Amino acid sequence: MKKILFLLLISSQLFSQKINFNGTLLDFDTKEPVVYANISFLNSDKGISSQENGKFDLLIDKKYLENKIHISCLNYKDTIVFAKDLFKKTVYLKSNVEVLDEIVLTKKINKEVVLDEVKKKVEGIHSSGMRMIAKYFPSSKKNKCCSYISTIEIHFSKRHSNQSKFRFRIFDKDKKTGLPKNDLLKVNLPLILKEGELKLIVDLEEYDIEMPENGLFVAFEKLFIPFNEYGKNEVDKNAKVFYSPVVGFTKYPKKKVNDLYFYVGGNWRKWGLSKVKHYSKYAPAISLKLTN
Repeated sequence: MKKILFLLLISSQLFSQKINFNGTLLDFDTKEPVVYANISFLNSDKGISSQENGKFDLLIDKKYLENKIHISCLNYKDTIVFAKDLFKKTVYLKSNVEVLDEIVLTKKINKEVVLDEVKKKVEGIHSSGMRMIAKYFPSSKKNKCCSYISTIEIHFSKRHSNQSKFRFRIFDKDKKTGLPKNDLLKVNLPLILKEGELKLIVDLEEYDIEMPENGLFVAFEKLFIPFNEYGKNEVDKNAKVFYSPVVGFTKYPKKKVNDLYFYVGGNWRKWGLSKVKHYSKYAPAISLKLTN
């Protein structure tokens, strides 16, 4: 009987250490919800995304309330706060205010070039806790004729089965660190991948995004929202939850992939698999069409 009581006491203590970490993100000026913000515990693979109403909810160990959290979202300033200051509270994010460059109109000659066209088999490589993976597209002689983004084509793994939402972002390259830095696409474009769909083409011509001299990154951003959950264990609430879709990887035989980064724990990190011989030529199955 004492053993049973002891086990019940231990179970109760373990359970009491778990809390529902929740709160709300709103725009500082408009007080509107900040949708699909990336909420990452620093130096950890734990995190969640805000939903359409700006709210988020994640089951965590209570000890994580003492950790710092990095909040990142398109068109908003990066914010770092302690988890306890976000817990059950509303945080207001300030938007990035930028002055648009002057637009110069020139005669348009229709030319286009495709970078990293996907020709090989697409495979899935799942990475726990990964929020974004950024693929680098250098500016080279191949695209000398064309510098404006026309379309982005993204392929997905067959692991993806249910309908899911995701977002992609376009970054310039930091001249000092070589890491993704500033958003070049200023519009929030959440995309829906239909059930069984394994490829999506996004038309970006209307946004006039020009390729910088030192190239750019196209980043697939996974949304950690209930809509995307799959493989969830309803019995064990502590079991790992997976989120779709799983971006596809393909082999590019003619080149070794070096500039590939993933975003986790509030930081950009070099993609480690590029050092493994078998995966050294693999990269996300993302192609870029440029026009003049």
